[in-house]
Amino acid sequence: MRYFLLFFIFLTGFASAVLAQQAQDKPFVIVELFSSEGCSSCPPADLLISQLTAWARKNNEPVYPLIFHVDYWNYLGWRDVFSRAEFTQRQYAYSRIFPNQGVYTPQMIVNGSDAFVGSDQEHLQSDIDRELIKPAKIVLNISFTKQDKQIALNYKVEGFSKGDVINIALVERGLSTSVTEGENAGRVLHHDNIVREFQTIPLIQEDSQAEISLEKVSNMAQASVIVYVQDPRTMLIESAKQVDLGV
Repeated sequence: MRYFLLFFIFLTGFASAVLAQQAQDKPFVIVELFSSEGCSSCPPADLLISQLTAWARKNNEPVYPLIFHVDYWNYLGWRDVFSRAEFTQRQYAYSRIFPNQGVYTPQMIVNGSDAFVGSDQEHLQSDIDRELIKPAKIVLNISFTKQDKQIALNYKVEGFSKGDVINIALVERGLSTSVTEGENAGRVLHHDNIVREFQTIPLIQEDSQAEISLEKVSNMAQASVIVYVQDPRTMLIESAKQVDLGV
């Protein structure tokens, strides 16, 4: 009987390990850039995001860039129409985790685990190489249905922890602005995967739904929804998926 019990314990442990492996999802990379049209140092970082977005889409890589435009540069004479106070607050939330970084633009953050100057291509490439070999900690599945000027996003999250949140970002590519004031006066700035709408929802159950307004989207063929699960205590990102709306 003792040997049977030991064998049963071994099988139980093996089954638990298998289930744990099954609960993992594919690798992913969330690249968040904090930028501003009023910042003369930001265009090179914006270009880097555009190049990264094009590469990821062409090669079907699970790399999801987002540009959050902060509002603390607006006082310099150019009001960035893409800027929002809540994006600035999001950057300040990251400053708790990276106190030596401070708050500045352009700042890039990869999977909530590393922060650096947003125009540093070598640093970004190193982070992407590292993160693309690490499986996601939890399983995330998403789908959507269009409803006039909004979409209903369905999401299912398996293996999340108490306190986790789900972030839902509506992004748009192919946008440009002719800047007439401030540090970038006289320049035409181009943007890809700029955040148009953003929601953070506490995770309290595996299956749920969120509604996302499409009012700010100018070209549906250039819009996507990026969904990612995050631990707000550590700011680590645990899983991510993207769906294109122009399909």
